[in-house]
Amino acid sequence: MTSETPNPVWETALDWLLLIQQHPDDPRLNKQLSEWRASAPEHEAAYRKALKVWRMSGEALSLPVEPSASPMVSAAPAPRRFSRRNRSLIGAAVAACAMFMLLPDWQAVRADFHSPTAEHRDITLSDGSHVLLDSNSVVDVQIDPQRRVVTLLRGQAFFSVKPDAARAFYVNAGAVRVRVTGTEFAVNLNDSNVDVSVESGTVAVKTSQSSDGPDHVLHHGDQLRFNASEQSTRLTQLPAEHIAPWRRWQLVAINQTVDDVIAQLRRYQPGLIVLTDNTLGQRRITAALNLRDPKRALQAAIAPLGGHVQDSVPYTLIVSTKP
Repeated sequence: MTSETPNPVWETALDWLLLIQQHPDDPRLNKQLSEWRASAPEHEAAYRKALKVWRMSGEALSLPVEPSASPMVSAAPAPRRFSRRNRSLIGAAVAACAMFMLLPDWQAVRADFHSPTAEHRDITLSDGSHVLLDSNSVVDVQIDPQRRVVTLLRGQAFFSVKPDAARAFYVNAGAVRVRVTGTEFAVNLNDSNVDVSVESGTVAVKTSQSSDGPDHVLHHGDQLRFNASEQSTRLTQLPAEHIAPWRRWQLVAINQTVDDVIAQLRRYQPGLIVLTDNTLGQRRITAALNLRDPKRALQAAIAPLGGHVQDSVPYTLIVSTKP
């Protein structure tokens, strides 16, 4: 399979874009950029295209919006060259950010309730029960005289269920179904697992693995983790402070991979988090991270491993190993 031929003009435009973003008030660089843009029509076209895609991400840039065209001059010095890998990453991230910011969140639009990124949402249901949604979480609700059903479509939720002897309360999350009468518990749904953690009372949990067997009965401090791809169930005990710590804007990572921590932080970071080093992603950390500042939390978590977080691309955190 042949690789795509690099476009040197586009690559140089990206180099200039990143360099000016890092040093927007440098008069020498701005002058050189203007000269480079004016030295050939394809230079101007490539830079305008890069600016257009960049601005589609929603970032209010401190770049000169439209510097006046200067007469044709001799070719300006090229900017400092970034590696092809980093330049490709920059271009891909800029384009991905544009798509990410423009595409509607159809799951959230069609659901009964959702919480925006970096916000919690406290919902009082018609039966008097409460649901606290974590950042970027989505639920559907069905409550009628015969049943009470909440389906967690994405993210995390903490439930405070009002007792009702005539109607059990069900929570569906992926391949897991939780049955309660009156209790407080948390449910976390992600790409690989469903976690059910009980703060008080008792819940009965059925998984696709145990559909023909008895329910798993969980009490205070119990956590059930169901992995759908492996069809495996694990039961553990949690201290009270580790049950839905996101309610206090904390992420408690205990011997978790950097990959897993990044996956959780993506719920709180507007835009993208891009990991460029697979080896770093498999390293493990134990830390309590502040979810109100995902960038600083991530940098603190990976710094002891030699990791680095860069935010020069709008709405994107690029995670890599320090050179």
